[in-house]
Amino acid sequence: MVLVILAALWAVVLLPPLLRSRAERANDSIGDFNYRLDVLGRTNGQLRVPGAQPRVSPGQRAAKRRRDVLRALLAVVGGFALIAMATHLMIAWAVFFLSAIALAAFCGLWAWARSIQMDRAMKVHTLHQRRQPELALRRAASS
Repeated sequence: MVLVILAALWAVVLLPPLLRSRAERANDSIGDFNYRLDVLGRTNGQLRVPGAQPRVSPGQRAAKRRRDVLRALLAVVGGFALIAMATHLMIAWAVFFLSAIALAAFCGLWAWARSIQMDRAMKVHTLHQRRQPELALRRAASS
């Protein structure tokens, strides 16, 4: 009986928005064409949609992931520190120290990777392509 009442409540909550969205979505060819054109514009990168965010490079995505992981580790260490201080349980202190070691290891690896990246940036220089001399000669000979 409880399951039937619960199912009826979910139906009351979920069915009206579902039916409303189906009624609003008309199957007109112009709307479909505009939608597909917008999708093509976004994937091609040539059409600028107002309010759209610019593309993000893989390095920027990796930097954002590293910042997110650092924030999460800081939150975990802080949370376990508060729990350990409040409860004085040995297991809480052990989990706190393990999370602190994980944070220290992450920061150490991040510093190591950053130093390798900086070292590589200082050592690696891109070579500019030189113009082919025979191409210049061919152009001069044909005119």
